Amino acid sequence: RPQWSLVEALAAEFFSGGSRDDLIRTLFAVGDEKQSIYGFQGAAPDMFAAMGDQFATQATDAGRTWRRVPLDVSFRTTAPVLAAVDRVFADATKTPGLTARGDPIRHVAHRALQAGLVELWPVEGPEPQEETSPWQPLAEKQASSPVSRLAARIADTIRGWIDGGAMLESENRPIRAGDVLVLVGKRRPFAPAMVAALKARDIAVAGADRLRLTEQIGVQDLIALGNFLVLPEDDLALATILKSPLFGLDDTALITIAPTRKGTLWQALLARAEGDTLFHEAALRLKAWRSEADFLPPYEFFAGLLERENGMFRRRLLERLGAEAADPIDEFLNLALQYDEQEPPSLQGFLTWLDAADPEVKRDMDQGRDEVRVMTVHGAKGLEAPIVFLPDTCSSGRGVVSALVRSRESRELVPDTRFWPVKGTSDLPAVAAAKTIETEREANERNRLFYVALTRPRDRLYIAGYTTSDPAKLSAACWYRVAEGALKPVMQEHETATGNVWRLEQAQATTPEKPRHRIDAAQTAVVLPDWAMAPAPMESVLSVPLAPSRLAPLDSDESGEPVDRPKPRHAEPPVLPPSVSSDTRRFLRGTLTHALLEHLPVFPPSAREAAATAFLEVRGKELTAALRSSIARETLAILTHPTFAPLFGPESQAEVPLVAEIPRPNGDGPPLKIFGQIDRLARVGDVVRLIDYKTNRPPPAHEDGVAEAYLLQLAAYRLALQRIYTGCSVACAILWTDGCRLMPIDRARIDAAEARLWQLDAVRR
Repeated sequence: RPQWSLVEALAAEFFSGGSRDDLIRTLFAVGDEKQSIYGFQGAAPDMFAAMGDQFATQATDAGRTWRRVPLDVSFRTTAPVLAAVDRVFADATKTPGLTARGDPIRHVAHRALQAGLVELWPVEGPEPQEETSPWQPLAEKQASSPVSRLAARIADTIRGWIDGGAMLESENRPIRAGDVLVLVGKRRPFAPAMVAALKARDIAVAGADRLRLTEQIGVQDLIALGNFLVLPEDDLALATILKSPLFGLDDTALITIAPTRKGTLWQALLARAEGDTLFHEAALRLKAWRSEADFLPPYEFFAGLLERENGMFRRRLLERLGAEAADPIDEFLNLALQYDEQEPPSLQGFLTWLDAADPEVKRDMDQGRDEVRVMTVHGAKGLEAPIVFLPDTCSSGRGVVSALVRSRESRELVPDTRFWPVKGTSDLPAVAAAKTIETEREANERNRLFYVALTRPRDRLYIAGYTTSDPAKLSAACWYRVAEGALKPVMQEHETATGNVWRLEQAQATTPEKPRHRIDAAQTAVVLPDWAMAPAPMESVLSVPLAPSRLAPLDSDESGEPVDRPKPRHAEPPVLPPSVSSDTRRFLRGTLTHALLEHLPVFPPSAREAAATAFLEVRGKELTAALRSSIARETLAILTHPTFAPLFGPESQAEVPLVAEIPRPNGDGPPLKIFGQIDRLARVGDVVRLIDYKTNRPPPAHEDGVAEAYLLQLAAYRLALQRIYTGCSVACAILWTDGCRLMPIDRARIDAAEARLWQLDAVRR
């Protein structure tokens, strides 16, 4: 709403045609108010409709054509499901909020002749408690909950389809687990019960769409391992990991060492491992892991543990817990890597950080795997499935919008009025009016959420419900009652083995569609090649990149063999702090000169002297005033010299970083790896000029006096630049700051240095 003025200004500018009178502009806006279910994230369907009306009015006033094109054709859903949707939302008084104007909802099915079905199941209510004799308390039977009974009924239905070869008529193929999507309003209590019921019947299930990481069993096993490694005296942690898939011991094995132990469980395990092979392997592995955990960062430790020995321990976890455990384990590793990058890596620190963060993981449920998906309606927006179950339809509790009020967040429910409800204010007119608006907004949001839920299926929709109270007392505003009132009059009642149901269905009346996702045994049974199951090989050569500016130690003795020598006094130093010792003070001159030659060219000529003086006073305060003045004069003399103008022109760059891999001339052996930084690079026509600054005092008078390390440096840079600037020649030169002299280096001399560079690199390896 604060952006209304901006939108109005844009609209006025749009319809005025801007600054060109002959410009006729068009506007195309697409949106669906019915699916705007994320009000808490800023979506405002009322504003969308209001802006549409405003644009329509301005277009009409300007004499322009304005058309509203309804998007009524559905390419996803079959005719029976769309007919049910239209009937449910036909009465705007019962389902307000879908459209701002209250227009009737109408859909046209593109798949008009495909088979479709809508089925309404009776509500699962509480079972009557059987009376038992007080003299036989053990004979009392615990009644099953409505949640577990409905979850079992859905799971049995899916199991029956798979085992009986039930067909999906629209595609003329058997129904698979991946065809089913179970949507709930809230994850608890139904989603966990549904997942458990599917697993109990050996039906592949993707698990929940959101999960709390530290509540996942696989992650808890890894956390328990970390707790033991940090504190070996933690008996519970050790018992947990011994029984986990990491080792697979059972209660009988633990009983042989735990009850009679004198000290800790770890001590008992070590004592028993000396003569018992059952515990020997576990003790050896745990001792090895303790040694690794002391030195490795958390990510390296856990990743190595899970992947070594062809991923044996990861495989053990997934075989016990199911494929859905892979996502939490991978996210656990991601968090370990994130911790290593942000904090000083330590196992104790990571476990403490993880416990405090209590992370929640959102899983990607649109992966095309052959698994039943169980998720919230909010999370299913944008997804679809051939068969959709809606089991959580009897709740009429407060939803997303009111959650903001319950969390004590200020909300603007009345224009220019904010309220913060506190105890004892419910009867105040302003608060009562605001709460009425809030209730209406929540109802509108729930209706749009219901619309999204009803339009997820492609072929079949099953509506069910559960309640812990009397089903006859369900709220008339709940989804089940709304659907029941709209659909039962046009449905046929059918008797099934699990009770009567009501159906609205249509038989297949056209050629079946091509299967959208074909999954068969030949495609799912993937045989991995041998290399995928073997550890990654080590690199054949451990090569360290060559830094051209550090080539001075590669000088040679009289025999011609390379030897290690201290760097000569003219070697370029690293960047130094303002305070330097007497041994390194002589290098500071070169550092400051390089910095001035890098930055001063961007200053106007009239401002360069003042900038140089100010810079040297701060960064060169260890030097005498006379020396600082000398550095400034030398630098300014170079920048003002007419011969050097092309080197500092618009086609030049300063301090150019360079990383390269140069293949060997004969193609035999690893490439030459180079990294460094070019002092100045300038392109003049077809010539690329490579300039290296040197501050030697005094500089050599001829090329013969240039140190070999400098020539090797230029040769290395030229190798890389020749591969970058193809079609250009690379000319090398040294700019001696003392005396302001540019010394071009003969190509033949650089060629000889290049050959020497390959020889030295071979010896270095």
